[in-house]
Amino acid sequence: MINDIYEQRKRLEEGYHISLSIPKKEYTSIYGNEINEINAKDVVNNYLQHKDDDGEPHDIKIYDHSDGNLIEIEAILNYIGNDHKDYDSKLV
Repeated sequence: MINDIYEQRKRLEEGYHISLSIPKKEYTSIYGNEINEINAKDVVNNYLQHKDDDGEPHDIKIYDHSDGNLIEIEAILNYIGNDHKDYDSKLV
């Protein structure tokens, strides 16, 4: 699924706004029809780990765009004062 994610970022005064668009078929093959913020957090953390990105995500929101067959996840990434992360979860 990680390779099927389309990312957009926008620089904010402090940090970045990130938007991840995922084909619904790819999302549901892993998470089923559970479209919720717990799974969205898991997707964001796995994606950042895959990219070796040390951003600290917060304000994570998930949207089901059923007419476009997309799942969109938005978050704010903070980099100020972050240390390098050693992730321990498996990539999806």
